[in-house]
Amino acid sequence: MAEAGTTQRVADELRRRILVGDLLPGEQLRQERLAGELGISRVPLREALLVLANEGLLVHQPNQGFVVTKRSPDELAQIHLILGLLESELLTNGFVWPNRATLLRMRNLNKRMADLVEAPNWIDIVPLNREFHRVLWNQSPLNVVVAEVERVWSLAAAYIATSYSTRARRAAAVEEHEELLQALTGRDAEALRRAHLAHRETTRSGADASMWGLA
Repeated sequence: MAEAGTTQRVADELRRRILVGDLLPGEQLRQERLAGELGISRVPLREALLVLANEGLLVHQPNQGFVVTKRSPDELAQIHLILGLLESELLTNGFVWPNRATLLRMRNLNKRMADLVEAPNWIDIVPLNREFHRVLWNQSPLNVVVAEVERVWSLAAAYIATSYSTRARRAAAVEEHEELLQALTGRDAEALRRAHLAHRETTRSGADASMWGLA
């Protein structure tokens, strides 16, 4: 079993390459070449590849090995449909309004995202965005639904992430998060519903543009 730290480091680096588009959807990963580039043996590399496969970023195909997950337009549309339905349920069925500490945490996450809007190395905005949404999801008692949202989100993670390659999309995400925060602070259910729908639509459009190379 490879050292956990090495496996995590390699998984983080390969995840970054996928999310910024250095490794493209449908691309076959050459394990021998990657091991040489990263200065590691094949054992921690394979463990890292399995981690990313479990996240949905890679698939293991017979006679090809690991390939970066590629989604058809129809598949991506279905993923966003599922996310929209499930997230809406989390925000209505038993949703608990966040307390001051939780709101502060979300504001801090969005502030860190805002600091990356103009940054050449913007990739850290991706996990910050997911954590922002994770905090919101966890205000719901529907833990099984939350776990399913996490799983489905990973299926489109690369497309969602690459949409942030434009400054405009990064800035829009921060602004849309501010709309969500305003609704949460005011405990305005209708405003929260509208802000969530608008944010979901922008995310979907950005992922679609990324799929067609328009982002």
